[in-house]
Amino acid sequence: MSVFNQKFSKVMLFLGTVLLVSACANTKISQSWVEPDNKKVYKDLLVIGIGESEQNRRAYESYFVEELAAIGVEAVASYKLIKSDQKIDRDTVAKAIEGLDIDGVLVTHLLAVDEETIYRPSMDYMPMYGGGYYGGLYSYYPHVNSYVHRPGYYTTHETYTLETNLYDVNSEELVWSAQTRTFSPESVQEVIVDLTRLLIKDLKDKNLIKAK
Repeated sequence: MSVFNQKFSKVMLFLGTVLLVSACANTKISQSWVEPDNKKVYKDLLVIGIGESEQNRRAYESYFVEELAAIGVEAVASYKLIKSDQKIDRDTVAKAIEGLDIDGVLVTHLLAVDEETIYRPSMDYMPMYGGGYYGGLYSYYPHVNSYVHRPGYYTTHETYTLETNLYDVNSEELVWSAQTRTFSPESVQEVIVDLTRLLIKDLKDKNLIKAK
């Protein structure tokens, strides 16, 4: 194999790996912060999802509570304590958790939805290494020349940015905050699963949650 083909193959392998990773990771934590002086570990949480859809709120909170229970952290979904027509504010939350052992409140809300337009070239191009169009300069050039002049198309994707905050019940202070970005989600369930997995991992890594 020529030096050109070796280098070209390595580039294509790298791009293929990047695309595979991107396809499997539509949701990522873009930034995460923890109060540097915080020494407290939370064992009983109230999970709140703020959004326009009550159905999505319940789905998100229920799944988050289930995943926390799987690692031994107790939690309760806010929809079980706070009705959908109630405004979620300090007084409402304080009254809802009164008499309970909840020591932390986890709140997730949507920050922004950004649209991105991506140009996708024609997919007719299929490289054939070691032969075919790559067999010689005068067969390769006409093929590529015809390919690059074929029109592609544009696709528009939405990126959802959410913020999740953890507040200490006693001090009412923010102790942890994370922003996540989800690129072109296929479903609400996909966002819920990926988001929950990432947030719980980050909370564990920062030693903020622990089995009761």
